[in-house]
Amino acid sequence: MIRRQLTSAALAALVALAGCENYDLDLHDQALHRVQEAPRFLPPQGSVTVSEKRVNYAAVDGATLINPLEGDAQRVEKGKKLYEIFCIACHGPAGDTKNTPVADKFDPRPANLLGDVVMALTEGEIFQRVLDGGGVMPGYRYEVSDEEAWQITSYVLKLQNR
Repeated sequence: MIRRQLTSAALAALVALAGCENYDLDLHDQALHRVQEAPRFLPPQGSVTVSEKRVNYAAVDGATLINPLEGDAQRVEKGKKLYEIFCIACHGPAGDTKNTPVADKFDPRPANLLGDVVMALTEGEIFQRVLDGGGVMPGYRYEVSDEEAWQITSYVLKLQNR
């Protein structure tokens, strides 16, 4: 009886040790990836990305940028809808930071789109501000496409009567 129990215990110990053969206490030495790093999967040979390549306009002089939608009659109407989604809460319906739910809560206040500072900006510089932000304004680079940023810019120019 005791011999049978010892044999069973020895067999259980061997099975347990066999399962621990590849056990590694050093978690930093794993084959797939390092700690807090996602596994790296390389794209298949010859594959083509489906995501849109975005241009970083921060390094470009905004005065040199030209609206590619110039002459498009619907751009202002689309820009108005986008302005109402992204801009109206801070800049207000007329762009003067009046009648807004949040402009009074900021110090400094959001830019008055009808003020001298913004009126002095070129179309390309306004486009850059939409994407990259400035002051208390966040950038919308990941919320709007370049085309939508130009549409917002076109609407802001309409508000300024330019």
